[in-house]
Amino acid sequence: MTGLVLEGGGVRGSYEAGAYMAMWECGINIDGVIGTSIGALNGAVIASGEGYKLPKIWRKLSMGHVFGFSDDFIKAMVDKDININFFKLSITSILGIIANKGILFDGLKKVIEENLDKDKLFNSKIDFGICTVRFKDLKPLYLWKKDMDKDKIKDYILASSSLPIFRREKLIDDNYYLDGGFYDLGPVNELIRKGYDKIYLVKVKGIGFHRKYPEDANVTVIESKRSLGKVMDLDKNRVIENIKMGYYDGIRVLKNLDGEKFVFKRKSENYYNYINRKVSGQTYNRVRLFFKGENYKETTIRAIEYIMEKEGINYYQIYKVGKVIRLIKKKYKKKHFIYDYVRKLKGLI
Repeated sequence: MTGLVLEGGGVRGSYEAGAYMAMWECGINIDGVIGTSIGALNGAVIASGEGYKLPKIWRKLSMGHVFGFSDDFIKAMVDKDININFFKLSITSILGIIANKGILFDGLKKVIEENLDKDKLFNSKIDFGICTVRFKDLKPLYLWKKDMDKDKIKDYILASSSLPIFRREKLIDDNYYLDGGFYDLGPVNELIRKGYDKIYLVKVKGIGFHRKYPEDANVTVIESKRSLGKVMDLDKNRVIENIKMGYYDGIRVLKNLDGEKFVFKRKSENYYNYINRKVSGQTYNRVRLFFKGENYKETTIRAIEYIMEKEGINYYQIYKVGKVIRLIKKKYKKKHFIYDYVRKLKGLI
């Protein structure tokens, strides 16, 4: 069986929307998905058979509204418009949160109601699970569709998402719950326990604890080497960026392409050894030590990506490494040892 694990991480969950689209495009069929916190909501949409809608859901989502902030406050935060009015808005928001004993779940409830079809979820062949922690005895719980009351599906997702910033609210069976990340941010071991022999893990580096899983487990990890922003980032542009990042990181991993921050058509280690043949040992070792590369391939790719980032080259494209080297040689004349190294690469490019 093939399973999918989605970590919790607030706004960073938008990355999971892009990663799932890469999986969907690559024809990967999921038998079960388990998520923690925002990963539980994403997982529920995927398990309902409507995972392809996730990018659209995230693009129209206002995380500021989810957290109960006013439009004026969201705009001031995004624009970094720090003035007397901003401080007034901040005080009003803080006093509201204090009066309510935390952020209300109303915004998140609305998102679930508008975007999750509970009938499709419970009729789907794709299994669905969450991780949460029962507050009264701090017992971690992994709950699956068979354990859930269809009419309380919102409660299960809220139980997995109950960070302390939210007002405590009795859920499911008249208990209080804590965000599942307090025990297991990415429940890989739960899928292993249930007999899944192929697991995809989408990591977004949220707040919580990571449980180690066996080194020999068949787990494919999709994660970003770049920042996904803050857990409570209110800028919609952050969401759009994360979706694109998740998609291209997913394509790189699933199609076994090269690169770390960018995506390159795959080339063998012999190719990279060959194009380094005219580079002196002293030059190569200086670059290798700078990037902590283990071999010619890793070192060369990191050097190329370094220049691409410095020059503001678009992340969201699949590149041919030879074409990029030619571009660097032709266009970028900066005097710097990394640039000098790439310009010395020869042949088959």
